[in-house]
Amino acid sequence: MGMALIFIILHFALQVPIANMALFWIIPSLLSSVQLFYFGTFLTHQEPEEGYTNPHRAKSTSFPVFWSFITCYHFGYHEEHHQYPNVPWWKLPEVRERHNC
Repeated sequence: MGMALIFIILHFALQVPIANMALFWIIPSLLSSVQLFYFGTFLTHQEPEEGYTNPHRAKSTSFPVFWSFITCYHFGYHEEHHQYPNVPWWKLPEVRERHNC
């Protein structure tokens, strides 16, 4: 309901073209949802290998720190996130390096 109201206000009251809203609001929100699902959920919660005993069924991706940040704010460091849930996302590379998860 809230997003529809914002759309109506932007388009009809403020005369923002639909093309602008699509380019700067609608498409980025859809792409970020796909990005979060793929890098943060699909890759990190696939069926584990034989003998894998992690109770969360989470595994981390092997991207370097820069690409891990670009893909989804280190959401690929998922095993570390589950083992240390109180650690903020920007410190997950340190946890990974320190504990060699």
